[in-house]
Amino acid sequence: MKQLTIKKKITLWYTGIIAVVLGTILVLVLLFVDKVGISATEEEISAAVTGFSSNINFQDDSFYLDGDTEFYDDGIMFCIYDKNGRLLYGTIPTQFPEETILKSNTPRMITGSNRKWMIYDSVYTYGDDEEMWVRGITSVHSIELFMQTSEKMLLIVFPLLIILIGAIGYFMIKRALRQVDLICDEVENISNGKDLSKRLSLPKAKDELYELSEKFNGMFERLELSFEKERQFTSDVSHELRTPVAVIISQCEYLLENENLSAEDKEEIAVILRQAKRMSKLTSEMLMIARNEQDEQHLMEKLDFGLLSELVIEELQTKAQEKNIEITLQKQDDLFMNGDQTLILRMMMNLITNAINYGKTNGHIHVILKVENDQIVGEVKDDGIGISVEHLDKIWERFYRIDKSRSRENGGTGLGLSMVRWIVNLHNGTIHVESIEGIGTSFIFRFPKI
Repeated sequence: MKQLTIKKKITLWYTGIIAVVLGTILVLVLLFVDKVGISATEEEISAAVTGFSSNINFQDDSFYLDGDTEFYDDGIMFCIYDKNGRLLYGTIPTQFPEETILKSNTPRMITGSNRKWMIYDSVYTYGDDEEMWVRGITSVHSIELFMQTSEKMLLIVFPLLIILIGAIGYFMIKRALRQVDLICDEVENISNGKDLSKRLSLPKAKDELYELSEKFNGMFERLELSFEKERQFTSDVSHELRTPVAVIISQCEYLLENENLSAEDKEEIAVILRQAKRMSKLTSEMLMIARNEQDEQHLMEKLDFGLLSELVIEELQTKAQEKNIEITLQKQDDLFMNGDQTLILRMMMNLITNAINYGKTNGHIHVILKVENDQIVGEVKDDGIGISVEHLDKIWERFYRIDKSRSRENGGTGLGLSMVRWIVNLHNGTIHVESIEGIGTSFIFRFPKI
């Protein structure tokens, strides 16, 4: 599962908090408005009943009203009952429950036929202990309708509001963290370009991101110095070793020509010679890598890749014949590219030498060169020991050897394939490996064709 970015995490957190707080506030507001509306209605109906009652006059154990007061303010209706609950005056609204008992001086909410009413009853005594009830009735449907409408609006508007708040928040957070994205991009560019001399641009505001950029720049400066010292050391050591190693090789070859030496002595000298040649190859490769890392200029010219491959195969025929390995070349015409001849020869030399070293006795090595989509496509294929899956991604690393003891025996340095990948990348090419353990390995590369 893909991890959320900091921007998204912050946006989700603050949007969630705002949603909870705002939702709670809106619910409380609705409840308050409902309560205020009900309270206002209670006060209104109480006052209305009191006002209506003042218009009632009593005479000879009976009553009469001053004027038509069936309807009072804002839809409040009035009814007059005797002490037994019998309606004496007024009209009961439709859907109002007629069986509602009389209860003095207490505003009440009554539900009837899915409709709510507010009533207020007041009792009066006249004549010889006669009682009369005055009831005020008003519908609270408008309040209910308002609350229902408000709830529906809330259900529609609230999610949209939260989305809007989240979008605005994300934009603001993204803007605030834009410098972080710039730092990440610049660090990635420096890393991919392997140019530690570059530095991060410092933000205008001297805030935490400014300090972070300064820390990165300090780190790059230290890394640049460290790598430069390492490159210089590698170059110096490789250069200094070339002469004494060459002397050792020449002296060993001279001694081996001496007929007076015993077979045992010659065998010991031969061991020294093999190790000296291995050291010579190692120093040569290390020196080449050091020069590359020092951005040494390379001579790019038009090359016939097919011809260069033929030269390499011809040079390695003797080495292949020692294991009775047959090298075949299958190539098309017009295999021209821009490149450094020395490096391309080195690349093919390393690939075919690797195939010989890890190929089986009496085996075969096939070199295939062709043109596909304006690209030179090459393959060096052997039927050797193969490479296990666990090692496939590591073979390009410097000094990495699958079988260290075998590599020492066949003169491997662990730098060959690392150098191959560097040469391919230098020429804007690609390379990958396909291998089945016990069956064989194929190195497939591509270069731009001219």
